[in-house]
Amino acid sequence: METLQISLNNDQLNSLSNIENLLNDLFRPDTDNYHKLAYELQCEFRQGGSPDVMRIHFDRIKFDENTNKGSLRIVLDIDFTFGCEDMRVEKQDQTSEWTFAIDKSAKTITLYSSPYAESRSTADEF
Repeated sequence: METLQISLNNDQLNSLSNIENLLNDLFRPDTDNYHKLAYELQCEFRQGGSPDVMRIHFDRIKFDENTNKGSLRIVLDIDFTFGCEDMRVEKQDQTSEWTFAIDKSAKTITLYSSPYAESRSTADEF
């Protein structure tokens, strides 16, 4: 399971009622946070070749303001490069499930990838 912790400022902490806007602001393309998340997603999808995340979109966002915990689905477009075959494959609308927790006193949001993302499938046995 991958973990990603990001610092929040006071304005971001005050905008928790609109968690979708907060996430979109934190992970704007070409920001450090975006690249950190893209790296974590590339680690999750590395078994499909050499991955390169092209687009990230948040979907199915749920947030409980009483517990400061939530979940989301990341929908992404990803390109895989297979160096030995000199081939590139584009896969759109791939998904990754994440949970998150906000610590108001520490001013952080911590995102956790699915614990099943790295699970072995029966296909590995053949």
